[in-house]
Amino acid sequence: MIHIRIDNEEMNSKRRFACGIGPELPEGDVYYFEGEAGAMFADCPGCNPGGPRKLGTPISQLSGRPGEPGYDEFVRIAKSWGHDRSCLASTH
Repeated sequence: MIHIRIDNEEMNSKRRFACGIGPELPEGDVYYFEGEAGAMFADCPGCNPGGPRKLGTPISQLSGRPGEPGYDEFVRIAKSWGHDRSCLASTH
């Protein structure tokens, strides 16, 4: 299980986790500091009640065809990468 460490203590005896466990973790469990990228993958229900955070939009929920479900999200993502709507129009 992965936990989120919410302190900046140098001494492990004073460490604290978002779930309230500690300072010792069960054998095999690991942690990331809350500012580390790995904290996004915390699977402890107490540290991250919603479960590991999902990043991005699943490709199955996107469509490059105007009028189909997922097209607006496709356009939004394309714009965030600097593409304008004119280059997204279907040429077929």
